[in-house]
Amino acid sequence: MASSREVPKHIRLDERNHVEKPFLDQLAGLGWTVIDLTDEKQKPSDTGRESFTEVIMPGALRQQLKVINPWLEDDQVEEVVKQLTASFPSTGLLENNRHLFQLLLENTSVSENRRTGEKSPTVCFVDFAQRDNNSFVAVCQFKIRILGTEHHIIPDIVLFLNGLPVVVVECKSPKVNDAIPEAIDQLMRYSEQRGAKGEGSAPLFFYNQFVVATCRQEAKFGTITSHTEKYFYRWADPYPRTVDDLDHGSGSPNDQQRLVAGMLEKDNLLDLIRTFTLFSIDEKGETIKVVGRYQQFRAVKLAVKRLLTGKTPRERSGIIWHTQGSGKSLTMMFMVREMYRHATLSHWKVVFVTDRTQLEGQLSETSQSIGFTVKVA
Repeated sequence: MASSREVPKHIRLDERNHVEKPFLDQLAGLGWTVIDLTDEKQKPSDTGRESFTEVIMPGALRQQLKVINPWLEDDQVEEVVKQLTASFPSTGLLENNRHLFQLLLENTSVSENRRTGEKSPTVCFVDFAQRDNNSFVAVCQFKIRILGTEHHIIPDIVLFLNGLPVVVVECKSPKVNDAIPEAIDQLMRYSEQRGAKGEGSAPLFFYNQFVVATCRQEAKFGTITSHTEKYFYRWADPYPRTVDDLDHGSGSPNDQQRLVAGMLEKDNLLDLIRTFTLFSIDEKGETIKVVGRYQQFRAVKLAVKRLLTGKTPRERSGIIWHTQGSGKSLTMMFMVREMYRHATLSHWKVVFVTDRTQLEGQLSETSQSIGFTVKVA
């Protein structure tokens, strides 16, 4: 199994100094806590774990559960943690990922709030309404044991939301040929999606919301079902920031700076998980995980802002223009989701007017995957 020590030293240093370190520094500037474990003698306790087989940070999870749900008692915290760590519907990556995604969005419950006597109170894993009730931790060189072996994988950067590994980042030196395809192949190995067992840790990706492949000048994101570069995308616009807000010297910001500012700003990350992620069926009839692209994110945010702040029908209206095959039906569903987050818009009836039955079918399928029903007139 390839070791980082086999990579020429100058390329290792290049990856560390020109890709990894700037990525971590930018995250720190966004308020993330950074744990940099470049020392090869790291211990599980460095990340609050009992062993390298654990893929979550259990201490952080327990702590944040009590911050978000302060009435929980210790035994109830353990009960809730087990739901996230020991109760999976299958052995398959996609099925377990979808199960955990639904848990994050729909929450869970325990038998009783012992302070008030309320029966079956809701327990939230993530506080989407109060950003600062969540913990955001970036770990560089997060060591994980490959089950059934004495080997380990060490992803470059893993991002934890309340102790759960929601993003995995693979960095490559700009000097590496085909840096982005190389990084994607590494992510496929880590998630054991190359057809071989015993070369990665699929459980690390049960909690994953998206993956990032970067060599600084070029950076792209995908999901666990993005297996080739064709399905990895840039994040070109750091909305609601502008590119001028980014610290980029005399030139324009590189891809990595844009992606970090756009996708990993705390509010944006929470929005991407809650509103702009869904499971869909592709043209081959296979289930895929989709995260909205920057154009969709920006368009939906701006459109809903107009609906909320516009004083006249004209100020509240507008057009979002799409090219063919660029995700019209997805944007519509993201828009409905975003609208229904706001009390003043949640009671609205949304009417879709389409010019062909194919789009009508797409809308019906996509809406069902996120719990809405489109009634055909």
